[in-house]
Amino acid sequence: MKLEYELVYSQRRTIAITVERDRRVVVYAPHRAPQESVAAAVQRKQAWIWSKVRDPYKYAVRKTQKEFVAGEAFLFLGQNYSLELVPGTRDGVRAIGRCFELSRIHRHRGRELFREWYVDEARKRIPPRVVAIAKAMGTEVQRVSVRELKYQWASCTPSRRLSFSWRIIQAPSLVVEYLIVHELAHLLEPNHSDRFWNIVAVHAPAWEKAKDWLRQHGSRLEW
Repeated sequence: MKLEYELVYSQRRTIAITVERDRRVVVYAPHRAPQESVAAAVQRKQAWIWSKVRDPYKYAVRKTQKEFVAGEAFLFLGQNYSLELVPGTRDGVRAIGRCFELSRIHRHRGRELFREWYVDEARKRIPPRVVAIAKAMGTEVQRVSVRELKYQWASCTPSRRLSFSWRIIQAPSLVVEYLIVHELAHLLEPNHSDRFWNIVAVHAPAWEKAKDWLRQHGSRLEW
C-alpha cells in the first residue's frame, strides 16, 4: 500500500513527520528542502509511520455537518446541549441550562457564532488549568494560547509555549485534563517513552479513558 502524506513547507530547519489525530501523515520541511530529501526521510521512518497510522487510538475523520436547526445537539464539556432558535435580533450564542440559544435571523452565521462562543469559553477555562497543573507537575509555561489547530488537539514547543484547539472544550473535562497533562509532560520528557507515560499516569489517572473517548467521539468535535 502506498504511503500518502501532506507536505507542508515552513521556516523550520529540519524535516519532521507527524501522524495526526485523523490518521493523516503530515511532513513538515524547510522551504528549500529537495523532494528527494523529503522522500528519503519518509522512507527512513516508514515503519514508525505505519504503526501510528494503524494505532487504534486514532480515528477515521468523519466531519459532522452542522445544520443549525432547532433541536440539533452540540457538545460542551462532554454534555449534549440542544439548540433553540429564538426570536429577536440578539447577536451571538447563549447557553441557558442545557440549551444553546441562537437568534433565528442569525442562523446563517451559526458556524461563526458558535465558534466564537467556544473560543471564548476555552480561553476562560484552559489557560488557568494549564498554569495550575503545570505547578503541580513542577514545571512552568511561557505562554498558553487557544486557537484553530488544523492537525492537532494541542501542541507545545521547546520554548514552553502551549497551544490548544478550541474544539477540545466540547470534550469531557477528563479529556481536556489529559490533553493538558500530555503537553506539559513533554516539557519534562520530550519523547513518548515509558517515563513520559508514567508522568501522564500520575497526573491524569484517567488518561486511557480519555484516549478512548477521543478515539470513539473525536470526529464529533470536527465541524
